[in-house]
Amino acid sequence: MLFEDDHAYRGRTLLMTLDTDVILELNTFEIHGEVAERLSGVLEEGQRVRVECRRDVMEVVSPESLETSDKPTAVVVDVVVLSEG
Repeated sequence: MLFEDDHAYRGRTLLMTLDTDVILELNTFEIHGEVAERLSGVLEEGQRVRVECRRDVMEVVSPESLETSDKPTAVVVDVVVLSEG
């Protein structure tokens, strides 16, 4: 699944959900900046891609307790199309 939009602060934004090799395990990635601009209009449903990521830490807030904690997250560095759908 792929969703494209223009974010007010981040510019071109892609939201890409991948079907992985593990059944029912989905991974959703938010892509911004130069990578999003390059891939805009290029990616299509059914294509096989390789997603290169780097680890980052994001501060999250618990809705129940309002306490904050650090959560590891993946930041997309590049997406390479391996085959057409």
